[in-house]
Amino acid sequence: MRDLRALPKAELHLHLEGAIKPATVRELADAHGRPLPGSLQPDDSWRFDGFLHFIDEYGRVCDLLNEPDDFHRVARELCTNLAAEGVRYAEVVFSPAQHARRLGDWYGPIEAVLDGLAVGERETGVVIRLEPDVIRDYGMEQAEGTLEVALKFAGAGVVALNCAGSERFEVAPYADIFRRARDAGLRSAPHAGEWAGPQSVWATLEHLLPDRIGHGVRAIEDPRLIEHLVEREIPLEVCPTSNIATGAIATPIVHPFPKLRDAGVIVTLNSDDPGMFGSWVTDQYELARNTWDLGDEDLADPSRAAVRASFADHDLKREIDRGIDAWLGAE
Repeated sequence: MRDLRALPKAELHLHLEGAIKPATVRELADAHGRPLPGSLQPDDSWRFDGFLHFIDEYGRVCDLLNEPDDFHRVARELCTNLAAEGVRYAEVVFSPAQHARRLGDWYGPIEAVLDGLAVGERETGVVIRLEPDVIRDYGMEQAEGTLEVALKFAGAGVVALNCAGSERFEVAPYADIFRRARDAGLRSAPHAGEWAGPQSVWATLEHLLPDRIGHGVRAIEDPRLIEHLVEREIPLEVCPTSNIATGAIATPIVHPFPKLRDAGVIVTLNSDDPGMFGSWVTDQYELARNTWDLGDEDLADPSRAAVRASFADHDLKREIDRGIDAWLGAE
């Protein structure tokens, strides 16, 4: 079996704030005199009592980012961490509204993040582009602010608009936000179909016209939706460990990834919030190998799918694809 860490990868579903390693969380809390999130354990693991508890703890991690140097640091560290995973290119969700609500600054945090990513790219070769996310729970004012941030940095580090938050809130009110983003050349990569059922994916397809769907695993419950995703060639950003850690899926063995794949849906493997779940993208490939008995050729498929579904430039896509060929050709 080939070394999965050496497999060249693109990662398409990863939250910057959720990728901060526990050691950095502890250092930031100490530096700012803030309490640690309550679910962070002494052994650096996290314990969540369902999705809403995870969201609360995610917010507490965000609260530890207060200075430009904090944002710069976590962005630069992410490049280093992804390089160790064999990631060559990543699209990373960043939440301007999380920080604007607290710091009163929409632009400073993302500017510091982009600076950190630029330094990290020079140091590691990992290319990271951002997807600012509209948070459904926060309403239209924050959505407008997030759109303004995304448009300001479109083509200068931002490639898409995301939509996250609780699926209890409808996406229809944000249709015009996403239309304006697309008109400005940004892509659409919202979350859907993780906690809410197939209707969440249908609504997102109708109103946000996505290029990809974040998660989307509950599409498996609707054969007509599966047919639609296959016909439209809409990729899913599947995050197995995340789904299990938050309780959306009970165990790896019942995760729908294999059924989605076998049905012809374009599926990719991603880590989502690896700093909080203790499971990075290579771990997702290991899980697929060990739980679903996928061979190396099978494991190269979601890696190629992620490259093709990414918003990377053509030359970088070809370079990573050649690297996957070389990985498969290695003894």
